[in-house]
Amino acid sequence: MISTVLLAAASGAAFGMAVARLAGPLNQRSAERSTRLKAQARHLARALRKVHATSPTQRLRILAWVIGGIAAAALTGWPLIGLAIVCTGMWLPWLLGSARVAREQIEVLANLATWCRRMADVLVGGGAAGLTEAIIASGNSAPERIAGPVRRLAAALRHGREDRVTALASFADEIDDRVADSISAALTLALLHQTPGVGMVLRQLATSVEREVRGRREVEADRAESRQSIVMLLVIQAGVFVLLALAPGFADAYRTLGGQLVMAALLVGTAALLIWMRRLALGSAAPRFLGRLR
Repeated sequence: MISTVLLAAASGAAFGMAVARLAGPLNQRSAERSTRLKAQARHLARALRKVHATSPTQRLRILAWVIGGIAAAALTGWPLIGLAIVCTGMWLPWLLGSARVAREQIEVLANLATWCRRMADVLVGGGAAGLTEAIIASGNSAPERIAGPVRRLAAALRHGREDRVTALASFADEIDDRVADSISAALTLALLHQTPGVGMVLRQLATSVEREVRGRREVEADRAESRQSIVMLLVIQAGVFVLLALAPGFADAYRTLGGQLVMAALLVGTAALLIWMRRLALGSAAPRFLGRLR
């Protein structure tokens, strides 16, 4: 009975994902698809770098999950359960980390607004002769989340290693957000055309970014329910497997080769569903318009 329910749930999840993919606009341009794939590749590369750059505490946690997986496989006679437990231990922080990722993205935007407002204050107060000098001066007091990109931008402008357009494009690439593209484009125009009233423009940019931050925080509050669903799904899945392991009639069937294949299909379906739900919780980032100019 439980096996039938699980198979039905997996089939329903696969059907739901297929419908979701087909529901998008069929006339989507290839350029937009390419931009989305590149963004996903960048996010995956960052996730892989975080997995490899583990701290001693994280390595101990992974070791504990490995030991738990071996013990579970030995007790139940299900090799796939041991593998699933190890994979869960390694990727659970990533699967459940959508809220942290969203908070970090919002904090970066808030720091961008603070950066623009500080430069506007410097220009209006006469602390810098022009926008280039204001950007260079901001490298020493940049907000924490964007301190690295701002310092590299300031260094590039100070030493003239690359032209101003390329330097600002590199800054936008490091932030990797459409809002950063807007700021870089506005700063590029101000630098190239010596736009008067740059301080006022920077304040308007800061106000616009702050409005974007408020909007994203409201959206993230609405997505909290989706993130709770991911946790509940994991708990229910773990509870079902524990019940199966304790029921001799069901456990014996899953010790066979056919049973392990069925379990593999269920586990793969569950993993795909969890990844899909994480993508729903994070949402789709607005496509960038600057891209890499270098």
